[in-house]
Order: sequence, then C-alpha cells, then structure tokens
Amino acid sequence: MNHLFKLAAVAIGTLLVGLKPVIAEELAQAKNKVIQIPGTVLSIESSAKRMISYRDQNHSWQSSDGAIHLVVNLGASSSGVGLALYSSFDNGLTWNHMLALPNTDGASTDDGVLTNTPTGATLQLMYGTSPNIGSIVFATATYNSAAQSWTLNSTQTAYSSAGIVATNPAFAADSGGNLWCGFTEENTATLEYQEELIYLAAGAQQWVDTGLILGQVDNTTQHSARPVPYAGGVGVIYEDESTLYWAYTLAGSPYNAPWVTTVVNTDLPSESTDPYDTHYSVVADAQNNLYLAFVTAPADLSFAIFSSSANAWGPVKILLPSASSAGYPEVSIAGGNLILMANYETDVKVLQATNYGPKGAAFTATQLLTHTPAQSGSGISYGKPRVETPRYSTSPIPAWQQFVDGTTEELMFFPVPVIN
Repeated sequence: MNHLFKLAAVAIGTLLVGLKPVIAEELAQAKNKVIQIPGTVLSIESSAKRMISYRDQNHSWQSSDGAIHLVVNLGASSSGVGLALYSSFDNGLTWNHMLALPNTDGASTDDGVLTNTPTGATLQLMYGTSPNIGSIVFATATYNSAAQSWTLNSTQTAYSSAGIVATNPAFAADSGGNLWCGFTEENTATLEYQEELIYLAAGAQQWVDTGLILGQVDNTTQHSARPVPYAGGVGVIYEDESTLYWAYTLAGSPYNAPWVTTVVNTDLPSESTDPYDTHYSVVADAQNNLYLAFVTAPADLSFAIFSSSANAWGPVKILLPSASSAGYPEVSIAGGNLILMANYETDVKVLQATNYGPKGAAFTATQLLTHTPAQSGSGISYGKPRVETPRYSTSPIPAWQQFVDGTTEELMFFPVPVIN
C-alpha cells in the first residue's frame, strides 16, 4: 500500500485562583475589552459527549433563506437514533426536529456540505453508523424553504468491511466534482487504527476504496483527516499522533495514486489531551486559500494560512496562549470577515479579521461568549466547552457551546454579530 499521511462546575473567579497573578489579570482585562454575549440554553438534550463533535467535521449550516441547521447527536435517545437534524427559522429562538439518520448512536459523528438551490438547499452527509455496524454512510437530504421542511432522499453504504469499525468521516469535492472521504478505521482483531480514503467519481453510484493510508498504522486513536478544496484537485489536512500533515492530488490523477505530502506542524497535544486528533478547523475562501486553526502543545491556539497561488503554507502563529485553555477552535467566513472562535477558560473567545488573505490575517478580539457561572453543587459544568459554528454564514453567525448538567449534555446558542 502507498503510505501518505475533557469537569468541575465553577465560577470564573474560582477558575482564576491558582493561575499566576499576571495571567489572572490578563484574563480579567481581556474580558473588559470585548463585547460579552450571554448564551441561551436550548431545549435540545443529549446523553452523548459527542453531541457536537468533532471540530474537523462540519455539523451546521445556514441556508439562503436565513434558516439555521444543525446535526446533533442525541445519544441513547428514546427514538433509538443518535444523529438528528434540527432547524431554526427564527434566528435560533426555537428549534425543530426535522429528520433522523438511521443506524446511528451516541458514538456516531457526521460531516456535511450544504448547497443552496432555487427552492431551498441540498445537504450531502457522511456519517458513521453505530460501532456494531461500523460502516460509513453517504446520505443526501433536500430542504424546501417555502414549506420549511426536510426530506431524507437516500442513504448509501460508502464503506463497510468485516472486522473493521469505521468512524469520524469527513469529505470534500475536488475541482472535477469527484468526492473524497477520509475516515478512521479500527481493526477489531489487532486493535490497530489507520486513516483511509474512499472515492466517488462524479456521476458514479458506487464509492471505491483507494487503498491509500494517511499516516501510520498503530494502536492509538490519534488519527483524523479533513479533505478540503484545492485548486485543480483536492487537498487533505490530517493528523497522526503529534504531527499535522498537508497533502493534495490533482483532478484527473488515478484515484489510487500517491498524494504529494508535506508536514505542517510537529507539536500537537498528546493523546491524553486530544485522543482523536480532531482539534483543528479549516475554511477555504473563494480562491481556495485555506485558513487553519489548530491546537499545539500544551494548549496554544495556533493559526496558519495556505496560499493557493504559492501552493504553500505560511508560518504557524500562536494567537492565544495555553493559559486560555484552547482546545476546540472553529474558523468561519461570515459577513466578509474571517472569524475564529475557541475556548477561553470556560467561555468562548471570538477573534475577527476584516483584512485577510493568503499573505496574512489581522485578528482582533471582539466578543466573549459567556454564561451564568455554575453554582457549587449544581452539577453544571462548562469545563473545556465544545464549540460549533458554520463554515460560511451571514451576520450574525450562529454559534453553539456544549455543557454538562449532571449527566445530561446541553447546548447554549449565541448569535455573534460580524464587526467590520
């Protein structure tokens, strides 16, 4: 084969105890310099820690009529279905259960691409089934904006193999309309993991296993891959233990041909901090320049840009130090701005850049997404919040933060204005 490529419920003041005085002071000053946006707790509840995992996947979208759509993992729900699509037609005030994805449970995750149409939108989804099935499924759904309704049109097994549990898919189209999906597979006999690629040619009906492995085969779960737009083909950002890689292939190349690959960073968090190597997020602009936010050890929020014209990555820059406890970054393009959201202790900090491109991005801290501090003994925890935003939207950009109330996973919603 070709070889290529975390809870204590405490108030903010309590969190600052134990930090060095200078760090505590910096955090307090930072809070006073930005607009604070309080969260609204949604009625959606789950038993799954993967309620809105993972960062390398896309779980939310905004259609051209302004409606907001989010796939949530409900865990061990009464319906027996893990992954479900919710929509809001009133800017996030109320949420409607629209459809469920069959054969999923609390371990399932998804990735999706929404394309607007004259009558609404089409949503393509790749998701992992329950581990006892262990397959990757490709699904399509249609949104009717006039009726404010969704229809699940089809589901198709894209990958399934005896003795293999396939999880954590992510996919993208190349410049020729072919689809590429990276996912993690576990060999149940050897308990080894590896990152695989499958391929669907434009106009074809059946997915094909490329036989290509991204990175090494080992007994750690630290494997993930995110296909992304690339001029003239398709690229993939993938992690393998402590290393972040970039690879690409040109449209028209044989689907099983080796990809060109380079190293982006070799200082990723350990398995105890990031067991699934998914704490990164990327968005492409209209010229296929890529903006990548990720976490470097121990918990620095780092950022890099891929220039499409130069066919190269720029330098890695640290935007927030480890004291902010960054771990779940989300990067988006909304209202003409490049927007980055990430953990800031138990809150979420918003950085926006009005001036960005392949040569750089000038970020300014603009908002802090906040919540009512948890009372001692309440069972509520905001520790290490998972964050979700659409990759593309208008202003305000919808954002979600996951938190825990006892044994129940819940979501807070924030409409975040773009500040130009």
